[in-house]
Amino acid sequence: MSPDDAPDTPDAVGASSPDRARQLLASTDQELARIAEDLIDILIARGVIQFTDFPAEAQAKLLQRRQTRATLSRRLQLLDDGDSGLI
Repeated sequence: MSPDDAPDTPDAVGASSPDRARQLLASTDQELARIAEDLIDILIARGVIQFTDFPAEAQAKLLQRRQTRATLSRRLQLLDDGDSGLI
């Protein structure tokens, strides 16, 4: 792998400033949160952990995100169904 092919990480780009390193971490925070949420769902589905193993505050946050994602998914499906004959 050449230096030009290296991923955009603090080590790869030589982020000498703490601000640049913080920017790189912040840019992946949402993606990592989504991965963690999906991992939790997989572990629960496979019986490795139980939803009730999490503290009440974590349960509330997970439930809120599930509800928000389900609502958004339904809205997007409605838009897709209505657009099928337009193009």
